[in-house]
Amino acid sequence: MFKCRTCKKEDRFVWIKLNRAFMDEEIQDEDLWNNTQEVSEERFEKTFGEAMSLPEMIDLLLFEAEGEVIGFANLLTIFSVWTHGKSMVLDDLYIKPEARGKGYGKAALWQIEEFAKAKGCQRIQFQSEATNPNAREFYKAAGYMPSDMYFYVKYF
Repeated sequence: MFKCRTCKKEDRFVWIKLNRAFMDEEIQDEDLWNNTQEVSEERFEKTFGEAMSLPEMIDLLLFEAEGEVIGFANLLTIFSVWTHGKSMVLDDLYIKPEARGKGYGKAALWQIEEFAKAKGCQRIQFQSEATNPNAREFYKAAGYMPSDMYFYVKYF
């Protein structure tokens, strides 16, 4: 049975473990984020604490199947003049490799869509790395269409 739930403070170690696995997987893609430094446990804990302190903007979801946490989504609510209201930014979606191919990713996207609608969002937006063709195909199969935009980043 698949279940989606909001992350709680006591989920911090599960969330950290999943986010660390996600980062390890993504960094292998041509050092995408230019971040080869090991992220400390303290840094992850601080990030989790900050995210949990902003419930009006940031939502952390966990996905469970067969009573085990198999993935997460990190979401951000923004105001968009293009939608004349709120939009949901899907910053990260991760399903453990051993849980992929079983329909959990599509179930997670559906849950995220319902969550965004319940928050009054008019749109979901996200980016997918060019080095991740499986993700791009997954999103297209789920009914999402790519938009030709550039993603700019500057680290401080």
